[in-house]
Amino acid sequence: MSSMPHDESRFPHAPDVHERLTAEGGFSAGWGLHHVPAESYLIDCHTHMSATTPAKINKALKEYFARAGAMRLRRQVALDGKPKTAEAFAKVSAKDDRFLWLNWQPYNQPDVKFLKKCSKMKGFSGLKLHNARVIIEGDKPGVWRSPKWDDVFKCCGDLGKPVLWHVTQRMTDAPYTGGGRNSYWAKGWEKGVKYGNRELMDVFLETVDKHRGTNFIGAHHLHIGPNYLGALFDEHPNLYADFSVGNTVRSGCDMYEADREAWRNYTIRHQDRLLFGTDVDLGDVCGIWYLWETLAGHVRFLHQMRLPKEALEKVARLNFERLAGMAPVPLNGADWGNVRP
Repeated sequence: MSSMPHDESRFPHAPDVHERLTAEGGFSAGWGLHHVPAESYLIDCHTHMSATTPAKINKALKEYFARAGAMRLRRQVALDGKPKTAEAFAKVSAKDDRFLWLNWQPYNQPDVKFLKKCSKMKGFSGLKLHNARVIIEGDKPGVWRSPKWDDVFKCCGDLGKPVLWHVTQRMTDAPYTGGGRNSYWAKGWEKGVKYGNRELMDVFLETVDKHRGTNFIGAHHLHIGPNYLGALFDEHPNLYADFSVGNTVRSGCDMYEADREAWRNYTIRHQDRLLFGTDVDLGDVCGIWYLWETLAGHVRFLHQMRLPKEALEKVARLNFERLAGMAPVPLNGADWGNVRP
C-alpha cells in the first residue's frame, strides 16, 4: 500500500489488499493497491416483470442477465405476482433461482387466503402494496385500516416475509431520473383528492407500529431525504427502505463530495435497514439498454458511496436475504472465465 497518509475509515480498501501486506511475508503487497470493497453479488429487491407466461419470462431473464449478470446482479425480485401471473412466476422460479417475486394485492382487495397460497409457491418472497390507485381513484389513505388488511399484515409477519410498499409520490419534477410532475396526483385531484403525502405517510407509519412483528420496506426511499428517514428508522425498528429510482448516478456523473459524504454516513449508520433496488420493468416494456443503464446507475450510486465491505454487502444482498428468510446463493465461476467483471 502507499506510504502516504490515508484515511481508511473514509476511503476503505478491500480486505484482501490489507491481507497482502503480511501474507507470505508481504510478497504480493501492493498488488491491486487501488481495489475497493466489492459486493459478492447484488439482489435487486424492486423490479417488475410484465411478461406473463413462463416462456416469455424466461426470454426476458435471459436477455437481461446476459449483461446484468456481468454487473454482479445475481437475483431480482419481481413485484407483480397476481392471480393471473403467480403460477407462471412460480414455474420459472422453480427452475431459475435468479427470479423471485412478491404477491401484489390491490388496495381494495385484501386477500389473506391468496397470500397463504402464494407462500407455498417457489420464489415467493413477500407482499407488494401500492398507493397509486388510492390516489388516482380518489380513495382515502385510511383504506388500509381495515380488519382484513390487519389479517394480511399479520400473516406476512407469521410467514417471516416483508411488505414492500410504495407509500408516497413526490409532486415535483424529477428530470434527473426522468420523472414527470404530479404523477398520480393530477388524476387524483380530478377525483377530489385533498390529502397529500403526509397523510399517506401517517397511515403507513401507523400500520408499521401496529404490526411490529412484520417488516415493512418503503419503496423509493419513501420519497424523502436521509435525515427524515433516518429519524423514522430510529422510531420504527421494523421499518426498512429501498434505494430504487432516486438513488442513482447517471453515466458520466460523479456525486459532489458533500453529497457523497452525507449519503455515506447515513448508509453506514443505517446499514441494516437499506436495500438495493432499481424499479426496472422487464418483459418487452422498456428497451434493454434502458434497463441496463438503470441498473448501472444504481450500482454506480452504491459504489460511489465508498462503503466499507460489511455495509456494502448488507445493502447489496444480505438485508433482503435476512428479511425474506433466504440463504445466500452460490456463484458460477464459469460465467466469467478468468476475470470477473
